[in-house]
Amino acid sequence: MRRIRITPSSRPVRAIVSVPGSKSYTNRALMLAALTGDTVRVRNPLVADDTHAMIACLRELGFSCVFKGDVLEMRGNLKNVETREHHLNTFLSGMTARFMLALACIVPGVKIIQGRGRLNERPIGHLVDSLRQLGAKIEYINKKGYPPVRVRSSKLRPGTVRMQGTISSQFLSALLMIAPLVGKVEIEVEGEQISRPYIDMTIEAIRAFGVQIRHEGYSRFIVPARQRYFAKRYDIEGDVSSASYFAAIAALTHSTITLKNVNPKSRQADIRFFKILEEMGNRITRSKSSVTIRGSGVRPVSVDMRDCPDQAQTLAVLAAFAEGVTKITGIQSLRVKETERIAALQQELKKMGIRTESTHDSLTIHGGSPRRARIDTYGDHRMAMAFAVAGTKLAGIEINEPDVVSKTFPRFWETLGSIGVGIELSYERPNIVLIGMRGGGKSTVARHLSERLGLRTADLDAIVEKQEGMSIPEIVERYGWEYFRDRESEVVQKVGRLKDTVISTGGGVINRPENIAALKQRGILVFLNAPVERLLSRLEGDTSRPRLTSSSTALSEMKAVLAERKRLYETVADEIIDDTTLTLEEKVEEVVRRLQKRGIV
Repeated sequence: MRRIRITPSSRPVRAIVSVPGSKSYTNRALMLAALTGDTVRVRNPLVADDTHAMIACLRELGFSCVFKGDVLEMRGNLKNVETREHHLNTFLSGMTARFMLALACIVPGVKIIQGRGRLNERPIGHLVDSLRQLGAKIEYINKKGYPPVRVRSSKLRPGTVRMQGTISSQFLSALLMIAPLVGKVEIEVEGEQISRPYIDMTIEAIRAFGVQIRHEGYSRFIVPARQRYFAKRYDIEGDVSSASYFAAIAALTHSTITLKNVNPKSRQADIRFFKILEEMGNRITRSKSSVTIRGSGVRPVSVDMRDCPDQAQTLAVLAAFAEGVTKITGIQSLRVKETERIAALQQELKKMGIRTESTHDSLTIHGGSPRRARIDTYGDHRMAMAFAVAGTKLAGIEINEPDVVSKTFPRFWETLGSIGVGIELSYERPNIVLIGMRGGGKSTVARHLSERLGLRTADLDAIVEKQEGMSIPEIVERYGWEYFRDRESEVVQKVGRLKDTVISTGGGVINRPENIAALKQRGILVFLNAPVERLLSRLEGDTSRPRLTSSSTALSEMKAVLAERKRLYETVADEIIDDTTLTLEEKVEEVVRRLQKRGIV
């Protein structure tokens, strides 16, 4: 595990910080560029995990996305999308998943939209329901209301849509962007629309591409027919969310920081964070393309953040240092983000000795004198950057898994170091956890990896057999599969706490979420992905493995089980090794190469 230890500057700093392009505007621009059917040059795009996810999906549909210096040139036409099955992997980008779902409904072929990890737990049901009202044919592959989904439609019909506005503004933004290619579309929003500035950004971007939208507040939107998108160039302004962390640092440490490439009149939701800092006692100076914060410390506030929820984590961290009670309301959307952010905030603030209370849409922080702590990030970029702010004031703050910032601000740590904050990277080597189907060679690869890397091994199946005093077929025959899975889970909880170990797992270990959580706590999951024929050839004559289904042949059983598990393997895996043709030595070498690329060995 990688970890960063932060050392505050010995005195208040005076610094100038340039922030990267806006993620929200970049992904909107890429989506709209794809809808023009022409070549569009997007200047100063954000280059990060979330925008790479959008680019990867557009490339899968046949669009050309080429970087030329600080310009991304987009070229392609929806009419040229091939009529075939398209796999659109949105990784951990919720915005990409929602935008691609809408786009998939108006392009040819069968489109499968899926993500990784927590992304597949983020809701899309209201957007699916809205698209179905326009004739979309969308099927849930696993759990209703969540990715992955299969889209079979390639055309929508004009009409009126009723949609919920209480979960995510991205649902409405996605629908608004594709509407001009559908015809006249009217959207009636039921309930209070949250994150309204993001809707304003969408409408602003749509208008920049030549399309007009009429709306009555945030309850009714009308997209007239016979309009088309057109633009040759679109400039991306700086990301206010990224700027906000350095604004917070200035406030907390009594420093003066100028944020370049920030539009003080931006429609970005987090522009309001500067006003919150003023309410906390700090001075903000705005010029044409920059904002300067002269920090004076922080004091308690009561703030409704329904329109800028992404900075609630940053405000919560500042509130830990403000003597008194701060209350943040309107943040129900934080419960369905990259992690359950309210719960994560409470857990990490508790480590710092800060008392909190929460409701479904609020967080109350009793600030005072926080103590240093080692912070878990939960795979959430904003947790890492928000708690890094604490480290610029309080010595000894450590951030686990700091690389999560690559989602939106890849150079965050470098930028933090440039203003005089000490950044020390340390490393705790994770376990290597091999997952995949029976016959995938996990045990053999584990032994060779342990010898190559000087690590010990743990074979889950072998440990269960030793513990029970009988083979797995005997366990299953006597007690059944559920009993075996229970014993397996018990072993996983113990083995997951080991260090410096290559862990070989059973094929079905991934069927229980608690197993995945335990193995990921200190491990990196490597999926050995072999085709059915290769798996069967390795298992020929092996009688030590009990049947998994009632299928009539080994081939039909293997196909059925693989079909059920493969997407789950792919979703939870940190690395996927294609074992179609590799020899044992080549497979081991490829795993080592991937680990070296991650800086693990």
